[in-house]
Amino acid sequence: MIGHDDPRLHDRDGLGRKLAEAAGLSAAVLLAKRAARDVTLKSDGSPVCSADLAADHAAKQALARLLPGFPIVSEETAPDAAPGAIFILLDPLDGTREFLAGGDSYCVAIAVVSDGRPIAGAIAAPAMGRLWFSGTRAYVQDFGPDGVLFGEAQPTAVRAVPGEGPVALVSRFHGDGRSDGITASMCCSKGIPVSSAVKFGLIASGEADIHVRCGQTMEWDIAAGDAILSAAGGIVLTLDGALPDYGRSERQFRNPPFVAASSEKLARRAIAGDCGG
Repeated sequence: MIGHDDPRLHDRDGLGRKLAEAAGLSAAVLLAKRAARDVTLKSDGSPVCSADLAADHAAKQALARLLPGFPIVSEETAPDAAPGAIFILLDPLDGTREFLAGGDSYCVAIAVVSDGRPIAGAIAAPAMGRLWFSGTRAYVQDFGPDGVLFGEAQPTAVRAVPGEGPVALVSRFHGDGRSDGITASMCCSKGIPVSSAVKFGLIASGEADIHVRCGQTMEWDIAAGDAILSAAGGIVLTLDGALPDYGRSERQFRNPPFVAASSEKLARRAIAGDCGG
């Protein structure tokens, strides 16, 4: 178990860089397994293939080396019991359907959670060659197919909403009427379809403004994005107006509906436009 006095917790940017390294190495495994099509269905009906499992193994090996002692809650090995106050949330392949369909917006997502909130995160999208990570601040960096990082990480931040209105990102494979209704109420142009936690990275980089998700998601789907977007000046709120909390094993690590936005004002506009809650 990791205690609150662990000195690694006091260097949140350092945590983010270690998560970024682990995510990049795991992402390289996904690229190497790009041809995988050996799909089975988990008990919840979601697909899993050998690429998920290989990336999960690679990420856990890297995390054991880079951040020894941190308990890991992974999509592939989620425990029934509460993980403790400080732990890692890992999604080794967020966007499995995107991956299997040959798309580019799939990723590895990793976050460190302390007392229910993510304090550092990393999202590596290997087909896009982009890596977002955060601790106190948010950064973006390019990386290659072998997971090696290029150049220096650059600070990143959300943008002001364009004069013509916010640009929304919508789920490519998991759309739902309630999310679409909220997005439409924002007077957005037609949403841009993107899979996985990459949506959080794009908002954090000032390339879009809002994403609403009312369908089922899990904590490992959004914790890294929450950390990165918050450090970039944005916010994630549930549609009840609260910050999401993590480590909720009593709800099987499921998230309530949420909005990710470039500002709290924009997020609360979306919440006010929710007619289906």
